[in-house]
Amino acid sequence: MARYINIADGKGRNASIVFYGKTAISKVKTVTAQGEPVKTIRVLKRTANNSYEALLKRYGTAEAISGELIAGDPEIDLLLTGRIINSAGRVYVDEDLRPVFRISKKERIFAPDGTLKEERTPKETVSNIMADVPIRPSGKLFPQKDIYNKIVFTKKYQLKHINGLTFDFLFEMARELHEKDSLMLIGAGPKGTDPLVFQDGGKPYRAFLEGRVKGDSYLLIVHLSNLELKPVV
Repeated sequence: MARYINIADGKGRNASIVFYGKTAISKVKTVTAQGEPVKTIRVLKRTANNSYEALLKRYGTAEAISGELIAGDPEIDLLLTGRIINSAGRVYVDEDLRPVFRISKKERIFAPDGTLKEERTPKETVSNIMADVPIRPSGKLFPQKDIYNKIVFTKKYQLKHINGLTFDFLFEMARELHEKDSLMLIGAGPKGTDPLVFQDGGKPYRAFLEGRVKGDSYLLIVHLSNLELKPVV
């Protein structure tokens, strides 16, 4: 199913554009000694009773746990560890590792040095990529040779035209970025600086648009980041 984003160019023109992610296919094929294809399975690593938290509660200290690990295998359930899992769901537990059904979520914000900066109730996010106000360029350019040393990109999507008019629209955007050898910060809001949210309840991302042109062909990639490299003072 195609996904769309409402995006504007530097002249204020906007259009609904298809975007998608492309998973790289490995050229290496893994097989068994018999030449059979290898498949990935999920297995049970441990139960709640064998977790570090349960062992700490049982033996009291990390040193005591170390001694028990040397003497035996308290972290392994011989009946359950290694069993194949077909499906799994998330369950929240309390300090006694018992399931709970009413929870209060907290979001923790950490400083670059790892110290806790803020603890707050998570903000409810709403998708804004198809809002009435289109995603727009902020006008802030970042040279490609510099940005990869400052920003950690976690995802990327390719923008694709759906007809001749949107081809010209995207080609012009890609050509401008290609000639400037830079990435453009794009975003929501009137100034194009607000983070993008791709689905309700999803994470907000800073978005940077990269353009490449070769002959009559173009490539437009939206790089997403929710991390930034900062020196620890």
